Amino acid sequence: MVMDRVLKIGCISSYVPKKCGVATFSRDLLGGIKDNNDKSRFFIAAAEHANESYNYGKEIVAVLKSNNDKTYLKARDKLNKLDVDVVLLQHEFGLFGGRFTSFTKDGIQASYPTGDLIFNILDDLNSPLITTFHTVISKPDSLRKAVIERIANASKSVVTMTESSKKVLAEDYNVPESKIVVIPHGTPKIVEQERSIVLKELGLSKDNFYLVMSGLLGPNKGIDLAIKAMPEILAKHPEVRLIVIGQTHPDILAVEGNKYIDGLIKLSKSLKISHAVTFIDKYVATPELSKYLLITDIYLTPHRDPEQAASGTLAYAIGNGLITVSSPYRYAQEMLAGKRGFLVPFENYPAIAKTVNNLISNKGLRERTKKLIKPYADMMSWTAVGKAYLKIINDNIY
Repeated sequence: MVMDRVLKIGCISSYVPKKCGVATFSRDLLGGIKDNNDKSRFFIAAAEHANESYNYGKEIVAVLKSNNDKTYLKARDKLNKLDVDVVLLQHEFGLFGGRFTSFTKDGIQASYPTGDLIFNILDDLNSPLITTFHTVISKPDSLRKAVIERIANASKSVVTMTESSKKVLAEDYNVPESKIVVIPHGTPKIVEQERSIVLKELGLSKDNFYLVMSGLLGPNKGIDLAIKAMPEILAKHPEVRLIVIGQTHPDILAVEGNKYIDGLIKLSKSLKISHAVTFIDKYVATPELSKYLLITDIYLTPHRDPEQAASGTLAYAIGNGLITVSSPYRYAQEMLAGKRGFLVPFENYPAIAKTVNNLISNKGLRERTKKLIKPYADMMSWTAVGKAYLKIINDNIY
C-alpha cells in the first residue's frame, strides 16, 4: 500500500514562489500527502509564463515555459526517466500554452491559450495520470471542451472540488461519473491565539468589528460592492472596518498596473468611508494571512462569476470556521449550503449591507452558524485532503 512505502509522485502545475492560487494549492496538497506518507518524494514540472523566472526548490525537475513546446517534451522525458508511480496534473485555463481562445476572466475579456501543449507530455507519459480540474466551465466553447475531454480521457481519475463541478464534467464534457472523485479544497488549520494579542500584533483596535476579503485582486472579486455597502453598514454600526488583503492579480497588474486598487481607493474616498477601509496591498503568505483570519468577524466573497467552481479564499474561510457572506457563484452555493453561510444576489451591495448588519446585531445567529460550519471544516484540512488523494493514487497504481 502507498501509505507505508516510498512513493514517487510527479506533479505538473504552477508552483511556489509563483504568486498563484494553483501554485499554493499544489504546495499544500503535496504537504498533505506527506502528512500521510512521509516517504513520499515529489518531482515537479513547474509551469511559467514566458516572461517569468523563479528560484525554485530542489523538487523542481523541469520548467514549462508557456508556448515553448520543447520544454514540455523535456519535462515528459524527465518524468518518464524518473519512473514516477503517478503524475498529478493541476489544470487551470491559461496555465499551459497552446492555441488561443477568448473568454472573460476576472471581469476582463481576454485571450488565453487552451493549454493543448500539455499533450506533449500526456500523450507519451508512462505513469498513470490523475487530474484535478480547478475550473470547470459549463457550456464551454468547442476548443476548451475538446482539451478537457482529451485530458479526462488520458486520466485514470479526475478530481473536482464540488458535486456541481462533477455534474458539469459528466453532462457537458462526457466524463464518466465513475472516473470523477470529489475532494474539497484543502485549508491550513490556524493555531488559535488570543484575539487581543493578534490584534495588537497587526496594529488593529480591539474595539472594531472586522469584515475581511483576501486573495489576488481583480474586478471579479467584487471588492467595489463591499465598499459600496459600507456607508449603510457604518450608519448602523460605526465600529465596522473592512480589510482588503492582497495585491492585484499578476495578469491584471502586467496590463493595467495598480489601476484597479487605485480605483477602489478613490471609490472609498468618494463615499467618505476611507477611514473604515484598509488595503493590505501585497501578496500575503499563509502565516500572515492566518493572523488576519483569526480576527475576522465576517468574511466576504461577493464574486461576479456565476460559473466559479472553486475559490481558495472561500475554502480558507470555511475551513477555519468563519461566517461568510457571498454571492451565489457555484462554489459558494455548495460550500454555504445547510445554513453554513449567507448568500446575497449578484451585484447587490444593499443586500450585502443588510445581511452584515443583521449578523452584527444577532450574536445568536453568528454562534449557530459557527456550530454548523465546524463539521464541514474538519473535512477540509490539508492532511484529510492528502489522505483522500492517497486513496485515489492507491486505487490507480495497484
